[in-house]
Amino acid sequence: MSRRWLIAVSVTAHLAVGAGLFVSGVWRIERLHADPVRNELLLPLAPPAPSGGPVAVKNDPINPKKPTVKDTVQPTTKPVDKKPDQPPGGENPGSITGPGDPDDPGHCTENCAPAKTPEPMCGDGAVDPGEQCDDGNTANGDGCSSACRIEVKLAPPQPPRPVDPRVFQGLRISGETQLHPSTTTQSVMIRDGVDRVSGTIKLCITTDGGVASASMARSTKYDDYDATLLSAVRTWRYQPYTLNGTPVPACSFVTFNYTIH
Repeated sequence: MSRRWLIAVSVTAHLAVGAGLFVSGVWRIERLHADPVRNELLLPLAPPAPSGGPVAVKNDPINPKKPTVKDTVQPTTKPVDKKPDQPPGGENPGSITGPGDPDDPGHCTENCAPAKTPEPMCGDGAVDPGEQCDDGNTANGDGCSSACRIEVKLAPPQPPRPVDPRVFQGLRISGETQLHPSTTTQSVMIRDGVDRVSGTIKLCITTDGGVASASMARSTKYDDYDATLLSAVRTWRYQPYTLNGTPVPACSFVTFNYTIH
């Protein structure tokens, strides 16, 4: 045999073996598609849940996913506002015609301002807030003033008590007593031939000893000298004159005598 013949036989044998292997492989693939093998894994059924509520399921060693059990939620119904039944005719008796919306308060068209509270008026005979009295007039001195305030009636002032001049003189605590007429008045007295004049003043004091009034009871006949005497005695101070321990107004007379030497 020649070498070329051996090579041809060897190639033919290898081709035949390869073709057989190819056919065998194709036959196995078709077999797998024709009759697939089913592998099933049967899991035990979970026991029924107790009546007390849902129970959490323990982890399955085969299936690590933890099943969750949701609570059953009952659907809620939204309450529906029910409008009051309308009487026949579609309107309530005596109702005001409006847009038809029961929540619409409407609009005022006449006499819409709030009522004003009348202001208190003194003298109308009615005791209003802020008034102490109201006698129906605005006159003062009748117990209810013109401003409707209660008037406190004061006791009438006591008339001054007449006091003996000697007692009155003992009450004086301050004041100039040596009062001389002016040079002009003295010259007039000399021209008139008068060398002595006398004048008396009525003097009244208050309960605190101050001079309440002073007036000439008997003039010196010289106005300038009278004015000098009155101006001076109005600055005098006295101790209060008391009656049964209570200071009272008092009046007396003070006499001035002047002689030209």
